Amino acid sequence: MRQPIHLTFEAVLALLAHSFEKLPDTRDPARVKYPLRDSMLSAFAMFFFQHPSLLQFQHKLKHRSGRSNLETIFAVKDVPSDTQLRDILDGAPTEPLRRLLAVIFNRYRRSGWAWEYRTSEALGKSYYPIAIDGTDYFSSTEINCSACLRRVSDDEKISYRHSILSATLIKGRSHKILPIDAEPILNTDGDDKQDCEINAGKRLVERLRREDARLEMLILGDAMFAHEPMVEQLKARQMAFVLSVKPGSHKESFEWVEELERLGNWVERGSWTQGPAAKRRYFEYRICREVPLSQARKAWVTFIEVWERDKSGKQLYHSSWVTDLEVNSQNIEEIIWIGRGRWKIENENFNTHKNGGYELEHNYGHGKQTLSTVFYYLNLLAFVTHKILERSDATYQKLRQKWRLRDMWQELKYCFHRFAVNSWAELLREYDPQIEEASG
Repeated sequence: MRQPIHLTFEAVLALLAHSFEKLPDTRDPARVKYPLRDSMLSAFAMFFFQHPSLLQFQHKLKHRSGRSNLETIFAVKDVPSDTQLRDILDGAPTEPLRRLLAVIFNRYRRSGWAWEYRTSEALGKSYYPIAIDGTDYFSSTEINCSACLRRVSDDEKISYRHSILSATLIKGRSHKILPIDAEPILNTDGDDKQDCEINAGKRLVERLRREDARLEMLILGDAMFAHEPMVEQLKARQMAFVLSVKPGSHKESFEWVEELERLGNWVERGSWTQGPAAKRRYFEYRICREVPLSQARKAWVTFIEVWERDKSGKQLYHSSWVTDLEVNSQNIEEIIWIGRGRWKIENENFNTHKNGGYELEHNYGHGKQTLSTVFYYLNLLAFVTHKILERSDATYQKLRQKWRLRDMWQELKYCFHRFAVNSWAELLREYDPQIEEASG
């Protein structure tokens, strides 16, 4: 199958470079030694190779061989030092970096690759399931900036943090994910008003619909988002939803369901089994329609609950959701697996981003203005680029089949530091010459 030319490593890099060239630079042009474009590409390369000391290594390589791989692979003309890089990027605009996620996702969709994430038509139409969830990526009791969120402990100590709300495309019953947007949770009104995940969610939902007016989205969120203002916003924007609910935070909904079940014939129950006899799993569900989300009874939803047990009867899983989908015995299984798939934004996205080599929580540099957020977006763009390479680069795919991901990137980093090469493809061949022979 011929790969889309707009999703190769070179094409993605060209997109980034073109966008970085257009970023406004407030520095005095007469005193600029390192262009903002080169500094952005250098930082992107640092995250792409998951190495906070990348630039130092490249200075040594250039001294040894007369050139650096930042020049040949990433088209960086002038490589700044780590300190210079942080000074240059602090204050750079972040919205153009975020916008790149939408551009890349649009390319991904036009390639036809996003189709595999869609739900079946059994849900009434085919949707793109998009999980939204937040995480902290910086925390300190000393380092801070005006945009930091602040938390005061019981002993009156202040901790500072940066958080992000991510929108991630997920595929039920698989490990496939693709981050498509991210909204910073930042203070912008001084000390009087703290930003929060709920407000960021409202902004993110509005932007997702604004940037794609016709995309059939199925929004997945935790119990924090299962409240009437969010449900009304989603309905107004024609965005379907499957949102988690819990007895503690949605007492009215659970009591309503229990009362209707006592009255009889108002709650539908069913079951299914899955897996071979030795590892068979038993699923039981209940559906209750026209359930209020709160005592205000402004939003009415369909309530779903599921229990998973092993063959001995031991409970393995239990959860509940509310949705505006038309739920029936033919599509309940798919809807439940979609709802359960929301955890992948935490496991496959955040955990991988924090512990899978990207070191999201490492303090690459906090800065005084926008540096922390700039580094977050560049890190995320590197993560997304790796996801694209898993689909678009045949040599990269072969390496992934042969090597564990962490081991592969450790060796790629070594080759990047040790050998001067002319291109990304040459670096892959340097890493494993047998791959080229097998391809030939």
